[in-house]
Amino acid sequence: MNTVSTLSVVHERQTPEYWDAMYAKGYRVPDPSPFERQMFRNYAAVKSGQRVVDVGCGQGRMAAHMATWGLTVRAFDFSSVAIEHAQASHQDHGDLLMFARHDFNADATPGALEPGSVDIMVCRHSLEFLDQPRFLTDVRRWLTRSGVLQITTHRAELMPPTAPHRGLTERQIETLRSGWQFMTTYGLDGSGSLIGIVLRGPC
Repeated sequence: MNTVSTLSVVHERQTPEYWDAMYAKGYRVPDPSPFERQMFRNYAAVKSGQRVVDVGCGQGRMAAHMATWGLTVRAFDFSSVAIEHAQASHQDHGDLLMFARHDFNADATPGALEPGSVDIMVCRHSLEFLDQPRFLTDVRRWLTRSGVLQITTHRAELMPPTAPHRGLTERQIETLRSGWQFMTTYGLDGSGSLIGIVLRGPC
């Protein structure tokens, strides 16, 4: 199977059909390392029983890890190919894990996302593909008052121009502070290019 390093990814192409073709060719989001998972749990203050929405879940590996922590996870991706893979690969979590196809850029809000109904929103290598002003406004409405938006991304300026995943620019990262009580960033690799961002307390 081809991996992401052998594929040419053009990020401006964000249609579901484009990503269906990418996943069908073997595209995959990098697996979360044990270190990344532990940092997520620490900084997001994860607790069993919390309600989580994973946006852009890909083949569902991070969503499955979160379900093993006792979280109730609803995971979405706008690629039906990715969702089919996720559903086939992660069937052992019962009601704690649900996958569904959804396009947060174009579709109406999923019925399960009511105001104040989510403890943690997760965007792992996906925020850069979303309509950020619209999405972030919606996220602040969906989260509880102490809720968390957790983002994993790359610093675009530290990535090579030919990298298949460029991430967010420093300016885009800084603008994320608006509308939140607290913002924390933490490194996930030795180069400083891969980072986690926790936004807490929508306001």
